[in-house]
Amino acid sequence: MIDRNNYNIKGLISSIYECQKRIIINRRFIREYEADGRDVRKLRDEIKEMENKISEFQTQLRKQYRLTY
Repeated sequence: MIDRNNYNIKGLISSIYECQKRIIINRRFIREYEADGRDVRKLRDEIKEMENKISEFQTQLRKQYRLTY
């Protein structure tokens, strides 16, 4: 039988890593785009959105972790 809490915890951790990876990629694009004088507002907004998601995932993770142990 699969422990659902462990599965959820692993899923939350994976989601956090995916958001972090996306933030890193967007920051690279921002540097390139700024060098070319292009608009980077959309990328900055996406970074803020990813940071908010990370915060939500971390909150869920804390709740799950407390319930698991």
